[in-house]
Amino acid sequence: MRRIISIVKKIIEIFLSVACCVSIAACSDNTTQSATSKEESSVQESITESSAQESAVSEALSSEEGEKTEEEIYQDMISRSLVSTGDPGRMAKVINKLENKEEVTIAFIGGSITEGMTVGPELCWAKLTYEYLCEKYPDTKINYVNAGMSGTPSILGNIRLKRDVLDKAPDLVFVEFAVNDGMEQIYKDSYEALVREVLKQENQPAVALYFTVIKSGHTCESTMSLVGEAYGLPMVSLNKVLKPEFESGRMVWEDYSDDESHPNEWGHQMTRDLIVNMFEKCDEAVKAAESTEIKPIPDEWVYDSRFEGMQLSDRVYQPELIDITSTGSFIEKDTLMQFPNGWEVRGSVDESSEPFEFDFTGDNLFMLTLCANNQIYSDIKVTVDGEDAGTFPTASPNGWGNPEQTLIFSGEKGKHHVVLQPVPQDEDKNVLFVNLLGFGITN
Repeated sequence: MRRIISIVKKIIEIFLSVACCVSIAACSDNTTQSATSKEESSVQESITESSAQESAVSEALSSEEGEKTEEEIYQDMISRSLVSTGDPGRMAKVINKLENKEEVTIAFIGGSITEGMTVGPELCWAKLTYEYLCEKYPDTKINYVNAGMSGTPSILGNIRLKRDVLDKAPDLVFVEFAVNDGMEQIYKDSYEALVREVLKQENQPAVALYFTVIKSGHTCESTMSLVGEAYGLPMVSLNKVLKPEFESGRMVWEDYSDDESHPNEWGHQMTRDLIVNMFEKCDEAVKAAESTEIKPIPDEWVYDSRFEGMQLSDRVYQPELIDITSTGSFIEKDTLMQFPNGWEVRGSVDESSEPFEFDFTGDNLFMLTLCANNQIYSDIKVTVDGEDAGTFPTASPNGWGNPEQTLIFSGEKGKHHVVLQPVPQDEDKNVLFVNLLGFGITN
């Protein structure tokens, strides 16, 4: 770009020089014929020199921007997506297992982009990446785990991590939450806790980070990449791919997506190519490394360790983490597909307002509820150890029947008694309706 600007400046200088010579010649009517002839000759030479330089400039500009094929431009997009290949140790372990035909499990956790919203589970980037690895290593058994969940941030990802990913003993985990997370501290702490928990596993899995972006430009790449740097992880950036193309006019958002957030079919295929490029570059780095020893996890955290070791508990999965003393008006209910083992209140204030009570041991407690944009969904008044912890809605203008996590207690580690009291949104309403999905606990 700087070279192009320099060339343009040179063109302006040439045109000004020629214009000056022509002006001098026009003002020399009273001079001798000999002087006029010399001046005309000088002007002609300047014009000839200018034409030659213009031609050179044109060739330079053409070479700078206009001569690349679509394939070369696409390859540039793929190449600049790679932020880092990270430390080679953990990826070396994965690649060695693949090459030695040992069984390998590849897992993906994230939001709707990973789940495959708008294109379906068979055409999403996660499934396409898995298929690439199966083609590259046809004699190796590769297991595929897609733990993408629409509308969910890394806070909920950290809560469900063990159930949805770690219980499958993955060898490689891709993490994608850059557009579902916000910039607040709770997201930073949850994201790092999730990444660190994967790295802590006994089988020493590799972790790769994929940073997405939406049409508005929102992405948490700046905060998440600090985690990747600290833990030596491979990282891939979609923003580094798309932004230069939009700025150059070669692409518009609608080439990549049919809405504000999700890749279209081509977008998922391109994403697969970004991940393939990362994998191949990691393979090259592994082959070139003098040592592939796995480095220890850093003692220091980038953000805060408060959500380390987060655990999910409901009436079937790890129910021992909560000691229910009374379910009150709540009944056992098959709730959401992603969180099927919950409880429900459905009735009136007069008949269905008995609270759900339990004890837990820990220092952080998240309440998981079904969230919808509907006036019949009730609030939940929470008390912890007899003190009011707040009243929390289970309805939202942005709700669509999605799971929602709410931090209802963060305090001293120990045993705590919790009371969940369903209350109507408005005092004049008599209806009560709540879907309680489970809890996230650090202990």
